[in-house]
Amino acid sequence: MGGGTRDPGRVMAVLYAVALALAAGAASVMIGSWFAGTIEAPGELLTDADGRAYKESWGMASTKAVQARFGRLDAYERARKELFAEGISSSRIYLDPQRPGVEDLLDIMSMEEKIGQLVLRPLPTSDDPQDIRHIRDQLKRGHLGGLIGSASQVESATFRRIAVEETRLGIPLLFADEVSRGDAVVMPSPFALAASWSPDIVERAAAVVADEARETGKNWLLGPDVVLSHLSADRNGAATWGASEFLARTLAAATVRGLENDDDESGGSLACLRVDDPSWTDRRMPDAIIDKFRLVAGILGISTPASVALDPATQYALDIAGADDPAFSIGGPGGYEGIDLSEWTAIARAAGQDDRRGPYIGLSVDAVMAAFRAGRITQLQVDDAVRRVLGAKYDLGLFRSHGRADRSPPMPAPAPLDPRAVALDAALHSIVLLRNEPAVLPLDAGPHDILVVGTAAAERSLSMGDAMADGASLLDGLDGLGLRYKYVPGLALRDEGERSQSGKLVNADRMAIGMASEAARRSETVIMALGETDSLGEAAQALLDALHAANKNLVLVTLGSRPLDPDVSGHKLPCVLHAGQLGSASGHAIALVLTGAFAPRGRLPVALIDKGRIGLPFGHGLGFSQFELEDYSIELSHDRLIASTVLYNTGDSEGQETVQVYLKRPASRDRGPSELADFQQISLLPGENRRLLFELGGNQLGRFERNGRFVIDPGSYTIAVGLSEGQAHAAEISIPPTVAEAMGKARSLEPFPALFGRMRRSA
Repeated sequence: MGGGTRDPGRVMAVLYAVALALAAGAASVMIGSWFAGTIEAPGELLTDADGRAYKESWGMASTKAVQARFGRLDAYERARKELFAEGISSSRIYLDPQRPGVEDLLDIMSMEEKIGQLVLRPLPTSDDPQDIRHIRDQLKRGHLGGLIGSASQVESATFRRIAVEETRLGIPLLFADEVSRGDAVVMPSPFALAASWSPDIVERAAAVVADEARETGKNWLLGPDVVLSHLSADRNGAATWGASEFLARTLAAATVRGLENDDDESGGSLACLRVDDPSWTDRRMPDAIIDKFRLVAGILGISTPASVALDPATQYALDIAGADDPAFSIGGPGGYEGIDLSEWTAIARAAGQDDRRGPYIGLSVDAVMAAFRAGRITQLQVDDAVRRVLGAKYDLGLFRSHGRADRSPPMPAPAPLDPRAVALDAALHSIVLLRNEPAVLPLDAGPHDILVVGTAAAERSLSMGDAMADGASLLDGLDGLGLRYKYVPGLALRDEGERSQSGKLVNADRMAIGMASEAARRSETVIMALGETDSLGEAAQALLDALHAANKNLVLVTLGSRPLDPDVSGHKLPCVLHAGQLGSASGHAIALVLTGAFAPRGRLPVALIDKGRIGLPFGHGLGFSQFELEDYSIELSHDRLIASTVLYNTGDSEGQETVQVYLKRPASRDRGPSELADFQQISLLPGENRRLLFELGGNQLGRFERNGRFVIDPGSYTIAVGLSEGQAHAAEISIPPTVAEAMGKARSLEPFPALFGRMRRSA
C-alpha cells in the first residue's frame, strides 16, 4: 500500500517518458502537464457549482504567471514584458474522480479526521435511537473509520451513505467482524481443518465464509486467529490449529487467501492475521515467542493478509529484547504494508485507552487528540497508521463502489462455490482413521446388521462447537444413504446439566448398557458415537467395555474436538474414527467414510499422549489402501537440502497418502521432538509409484533467536521422511558455515527480510 495516485501504470509511463527524453539528449524535462487532473498537481483544490473537484493550471507565459514573475519590476518595464508575453492565460483542470490518492487525502485531512480513520465502533445491537444518533453524529464529523459487528442491510446502507455523502471527504467505511465458520452452512473447526492437511480444502472453506460475509456487507474479517494446541491447554481445542508451526502457518496462509478472495463481483475482503491470543504470553515461554516469529514470518512470506494483530505477544517480545519503543511495527521498507494493529495499540496506550478488547474497539478521538497535543503521540505515528487504512480501502475498491469505478470492462465472474459441496468436501478430508486393525472399516454389513449406540449419534448441534446452526447427525447421514440400522442410547438419559458422557455411572445406566449389549450380540457391526469429552468417564468406559465384549466388530466414532484412543480390556480399541467438529455436513461425511464411499485422508495435527508417553504420533492417519516408502536420499545442493523418496501404493484400491518431512537443527538434536518441515499429499492407483522431491531452504532450516534475529546454524541436521513423525526414515547431513551463509543471503532476498528489524535494532 502506498501513496500517490496508487496507479503504478501511470507512474511507470511518466518515468519511461522521462528516461526517453533524457536519452535523446534533453538537459531537463518538464513534466508538470503529466500530473494535470490529479490531486498531486500544485494549487488549491476547488469545487465548481456541480460539486466537481478541479485545480486551475496557469502556464508560465500566462497573465497570472507573468504578473508573478514581473511583479518587482518598475511600471514601465513590467508593462513592456507583459505586452510581449505569450501563451495560454489559464485553464481549469478537472480532477479525475476515479484516481483518488492516499497521500492526497492525507494532505487535506485534519488531525481529528485522521484519528477517526483508526476508530471502529460496535454496530448497534438494538433499535436504540440514541445509539444510532450517536453513530450518525460521529460519522458526519469524520470520527469513524469503520463499524464492527452485525447489523441489518438497511442500517448498514444508511451508515455507508452518510460516510460517503454527508462528510467533508466522503471516505467509505470498513465493516469489520470476527471470522465465523459460516452461518447458513457451517465449515469444520480450525482443528478439524488442520487434520485435513490440505491448503486447497482450507482455502475453499474460507472463501465460502468470506462470500457469506460480503453478502452482509462485511469487508474486514478479523481472522484467522492462529493458536497452537500445545500453547493453549485452557483454550477450546476446536479453535486451535494443531501443534506444528509449519502446518499452522501453511493452513493459516490458505485461510488468508480464501478470506481475501475477490473473484466475484462483490469485491474482496481484508483478512486479519491474529496471533494475539494470551496463550502465547501467559506462560512466559520464550520458545513460544520464537515459534510466533516463525509463524508470522512464514504466513507473510506465502500469503499477505491485509491486516495483522500482534499484541500482546509483540509487547512481550519487546520486553525480552530490552526494547522500549512503544510503536513497534512490522512495516517499513521491504516489509509489511497492510494495517498493523500494533500501531493502533501504541496509539491507544499513549492516549490512556484500555486496549484489552482490542485497539480497534472504543478508541476515543478526543483522548488521542489530547495525547497528540501533549506530545505523547506524533503526527508521523498517526499518518503511518492512517495511510495503511486508506490504502486498504483503496485496494478493496471501496472508492470505486461510490461512483469512482474503474473504466476497464469488468472481468467475467467465475462460477460461485457451492457452500454445501465445499462443507461436505472439507468434512470428508478432515476425518482421521486412527485404528483399523483388524479391518472393520469400510462396513460390509447387511441392511439389518448395523447397531448405532450413543445419544451423540442423534445430536445435530453436537458437532458444531461454537457455531450456531445445526448440522447433520450421524443418523441423518446413514438415513441419507438409505441404510437401515437399529439405534439405542446406550446410557440413561441425563438432565441438561449432566449430559456429558464422561460422567459417573448411575444405576439407570446398567439397564441401558445391558440392552445395548444384547442388541450388539445380534448385530454384524456396532457403531458407538461419543460426544464432546476430553477423556472417557466411568459411564462411557463401562458402555464401551460391554459393547466390545459383546461384539468385536466395534467402531468408535469420536465427535468431540479432540481425538481419543481408548483402551478396552487392557488393549487399544481396534477401530477408532475421529470426526469431531466437522460442521454442517458432519453426519453425511461420516456415513460416506464408514461405508467406504470415501476413503479417510485426515492426519493427526497433534500427537496423542497415552499415560505420559506419545501414543499415536503426530501426522498419523490410516486409509483403506496400503503405502510404503523406499529409496531414500538426501543431498546438499548450493543453498538448500534436497530430500528424495519413492512412494508406492501396495494396496488393492486407489488412495491418498501424506508424505511428511521432519528435521532437527544442530541446537535441538539432543532434545525435543522433530519439527514438521514440509509435506506432500499424493494420490496413487493400486500398484502405482511416484518419486517425490522436497527442497528445504533457509525458511525451513533457520530459526529465530530470542532477540528476533533469524539465523541459519552450520552443523549437522537430522532429516526424516515418512508417513508420520513416528514412522520416518532419518538421515544426517552437515551444512558447512559457507553454505549456511549462502542460505541466509538467499533468504534476505525474500519479501519480508526486515519483518522484525526494528526489534533487532533495539536489542
